[in-house]
Amino acid sequence: MSANSTTKDRKVDIIFCIDATGSMSPCIGKVKDNAKKFYRDCVDQLTNVYGNNVEELNIKVITFRDYLDDGDSAMEISEWFDMTAGDADKYEAYLNSIIADGGGPSPEENGLEALYYAMTADWNAKGDNDRQVIVLFSDADALELKDSQRVGLPNYPTDMVDKDGLISLWAGIRPDYMSQGDFKLKQRNKRLLMYAPDNTVYQKICGMLDQSQFRAVSMDAGLQDMNFDDVIRNIAASVSSGGR
Repeated sequence: MSANSTTKDRKVDIIFCIDATGSMSPCIGKVKDNAKKFYRDCVDQLTNVYGNNVEELNIKVITFRDYLDDGDSAMEISEWFDMTAGDADKYEAYLNSIIADGGGPSPEENGLEALYYAMTADWNAKGDNDRQVIVLFSDADALELKDSQRVGLPNYPTDMVDKDGLISLWAGIRPDYMSQGDFKLKQRNKRLLMYAPDNTVYQKICGMLDQSQFRAVSMDAGLQDMNFDDVIRNIAASVSSGGR
């Protein structure tokens, strides 16, 4: 039975930001293992539990490591996979190409930069009832944006925002120093879920961002204990929250 009496037609975009350093092999393995059933299970939750009609579901994957230690593989961004149009095999093949490797000696990665790329993505779902969802997975803390050892590296983005800029972006305000372009993140559509350890930058910044949720995970298990069925339920609940 649906939790809502009125069916809502939605397009849903989901961006997975995944820490792809070596310790995250268990998490990436779970994401890969659930690739084929993710679309079916997510749509089932959205439809049968929350009363949504999913017109379109698109997925993009951003994997992040460390700009200082991992060079060109520090940030890798996929195309959009339209699961409704039959891109499930392409999505699965892309996930299978991801190898959990790299990362420096510091237990901190460039996850906030990944959030920047997600917030400024070329979102498809922009209608009033649609949803733009970012889901981040990491078993480590995040480096501060514009860390002094990384700014100026050939592969570090020249127009990267600072922490205040990231908070402004989430609020729909483009910092003056950021390059111009069509900013497609919509305030009524946005949702953010972060799976990361307690007492990290992710937990702190979550308290500064509306429509965001933080889920604490172990710092030393590579998210091995993460229940992907719970992830799907949390995504579905987040998509369906906030009316409209």
